[in-house]
Amino acid sequence: RAPSRRPAVRADDPVLVSKLTPPRVPGWVVPRKRIERRIADGVRGPLTVVTGPPGAGKTIAVASWAAASGPSAVAWVTIDEYDNRQKIFWSYVLAGLQRAGVAVPRALGTAARSGATDLGFVLRLASAIVAQRAPVLLVLDDLHLVTDSRCMNGLARLLRNARPYLRVVVASRMDPLLPLHRYRLAGELTEIRAHELAFSLDEAAMLM
Repeated sequence: RAPSRRPAVRADDPVLVSKLTPPRVPGWVVPRKRIERRIADGVRGPLTVVTGPPGAGKTIAVASWAAASGPSAVAWVTIDEYDNRQKIFWSYVLAGLQRAGVAVPRALGTAARSGATDLGFVLRLASAIVAQRAPVLLVLDDLHLVTDSRCMNGLARLLRNARPYLRVVVASRMDPLLPLHRYRLAGELTEIRAHELAFSLDEAAMLM
């Protein structure tokens, strides 16, 4: 059965705030600088993809990097099953970017809420990101829950048109529906797979 529709979200809705806040990294988490360095190196380019099965540590790895990212503001969006629609997906992306300090024109928010997320919407958002003249870091956690091709095509266009400033980090149980082969061939894709997320002997010893 399809999930029931979530009520319209206001800017001050606590559900919205929780989805835009990186998870707190518990004090008992084993520091994994090698993974943080891989993500930090990845965000020098446009796209970093962290994939693995449930419980592999994707979210904690990305949250640890975000917590250590210093002065760089990170726009964080935690995806859930209700976000697989253009108006909801883009409303959260815009809210995450605004929360990270990106000057998003009010008209884009209105367009997203009304579902007017066509190519013109994506290009205007790309222009707002480029106007920052500084890297914009966007994390999309659990992106495997977005299967709507219109959402993913729009995200692909945004990545392409917001160069060189937009840097996207994806955490997903599977490869996101993005043209990864293009970034891979261009040497612009950082891929962190389940085998890299597995604990090394030293990390396992620290955990024990």
